[in-house]
Amino acid sequence: MRTASLAVVLLIAQAVPVRQFDVASVKANTRGGGTTRRIEQQSLTYLNVTLGEFIMMAYDVKRYQLAGEDWVINNGSPNRYDIVAKASAPASESELRGMLAPLLAERFHLKVHRETRVLPVYALVQAKGGAKIKEGDGGPQSVSPDLGGGFRFQNYPMGALVSMLSLMRSVNRPVIDQTGLAGRYTFTANLQDFGAGASAEDLKIAVANSDIAVFGALEQQLGLKLNADRQPIDLLVVDRADRVPTDD
Repeated sequence: MRTASLAVVLLIAQAVPVRQFDVASVKANTRGGGTTRRIEQQSLTYLNVTLGEFIMMAYDVKRYQLAGEDWVINNGSPNRYDIVAKASAPASESELRGMLAPLLAERFHLKVHRETRVLPVYALVQAKGGAKIKEGDGGPQSVSPDLGGGFRFQNYPMGALVSMLSLMRSVNRPVIDQTGLAGRYTFTANLQDFGAGASAEDLKIAVANSDIAVFGALEQQLGLKLNADRQPIDLLVVDRADRVPTDD
C-alpha cells in the first residue's frame, strides 16, 4: 500500500504543469544605463541584469553557490539582459522568480545541474569576549547610513550578514554562519572604511567591489571573526547558456 501511495503521489506531481509567464520579452541589454529591479503583483521587470542574477533568482541560490563560465556568473559581466514578463494571474514574488527557470531554459537554452563540492569557506564565529551587538526591536530589517561614516544595520539576522560578506571581493569565498546567534540584531559597522556622508548606494557598490580587508573591522567593531575552513557546498553548475537569447 505504501509503495502504491507513493506512485500515486509521483504521478500527481508529474501531472501538475510548471507555471509559466503568459508573455515575456527577453533581450540583450544594448543601451546600458542603470539597473531596474521591479516585481509587482503579476509581472517582473529586470533591466540591465546579468544572466547569473536571473539564474540565482530562478533557482533560489546564492552567488557563491553558482558555478560556470565567468560571463555568466561574474557580477561585473558586460553581458547583461532585459527581461519583462507578465503572468496570466496574480502570483507571489517566489512564484514569479520560479517562473524564470522555464523561461531561461527556453530563451537561453540554459542547462544546469546540482552537485556538492568541498570548497574553502570562512566560518563566521563570535570572537573572544563575545559579539558586540544587541537584540533588535522586532521592526523591519534595514540598512541606513550612520553619521560616523559607517552603516546602521537594524533587525539584521546573521544569515543576511554572511550573505553580504560572501559577496565581498576581499573575502572571496562562501561565509557560513557559526555564531550561534539565531535572532535579529542591531549594530553599526564600517567594514569598508567609509568617510562621513556615505550613502546606501555606496554600500552596494562597496560590497561588489571592495578590496579592503574586513577581518580586523569585524572583530574590533562587532566582536565577530572569520575562521578559514573547508566545507561541502551545494552548487548549481551552469552546463550551457547562449549569450544571445531568443525573443519569441
